[in-house]
Amino acid sequence: MELMTSKYTVDLVDRHVAAMRKLCKTCCNGFLLLHLEPLVELLRLAVTRFSQGQFELAPALCEFTRVSSQPFVSCKTSDMITYGHHLPSFIKVLVSVLGYTLPLEEGHEAKDDTEARGASEHKRTMCERIRIEIAHTLACWARFGLDEDSIELRPNQPLIQAVADSGTPNLRILRQSQVMDALSSSFRAEDSPEAIVITLGAIRDMSLYRPLARQITNCGLISNLVHVIRVNLLGSDVLLVAAEVLWNVLELDWEGATEALGQEEVIESFRDFMDAVLTRGYRFKDKIFRNDMMVLLMYISKRVENRPLFASTG
Repeated sequence: MELMTSKYTVDLVDRHVAAMRKLCKTCCNGFLLLHLEPLVELLRLAVTRFSQGQFELAPALCEFTRVSSQPFVSCKTSDMITYGHHLPSFIKVLVSVLGYTLPLEEGHEAKDDTEARGASEHKRTMCERIRIEIAHTLACWARFGLDEDSIELRPNQPLIQAVADSGTPNLRILRQSQVMDALSSSFRAEDSPEAIVITLGAIRDMSLYRPLARQITNCGLISNLVHVIRVNLLGSDVLLVAAEVLWNVLELDWEGATEALGQEEVIESFRDFMDAVLTRGYRFKDKIFRNDMMVLLMYISKRVENRPLFASTG
């Protein structure tokens, strides 16, 4: 921090990058909870500098995010109680970098300006790498603790119900950090197949927790999930993940989700999905998708206001 804020070294970006990368190498097995508060300040400063044009920080941010995907390390059993309240701030600052790494529009460099085009391509690649690393980190956080050994179950209580009601420590941290707004904004503009797949996996695990399922509805992500299904129809298996997220959200936030899906263009999309899978779907996974669609349509039709759309759209 002193290296990045001292008036004598504030402009030495290459040294800032080297220092951050050395920190990540030293803590390659996970950051210490003891250092969480200064880590938040360091990350906030790095993201601010990156947003102001210090693009050289991109590799350091990638490595920092990669280490953040691992569980924080406790030196004492009380560390989580003492320092854990900084975790939502840490995740919130980490995800804020997504707003500065969105896919760039096609450049207007001259065709013979090889250097400018090379620089633009490098920037595009590094921004994509940052988005992928953040998606992977969120996926790791959302997945951690989703097993019977980590969750306290009441007698005869299914694991899925316990997760929906109480979540996991990580899912509760993700809810407090309000990551869904930044994640949905990035997901709408995402053009990297790898980032889309990893982000969908993270959203799927987040959608198992009722408060996060409501956030998915409120941030308008449902329409984007329908779009993912449309562009991957009878193709990539990623549409099954999108359908699973819709299913989870409809189960845990039925009122909000059915209202969001109760639009003519959405019902028409579902009609097209069913037509395609019934007439041209021959794979086993197409049959799985057909069954998923039938369940989703059943959930949507339970809302009385949506039923006229089923008749008007055919």
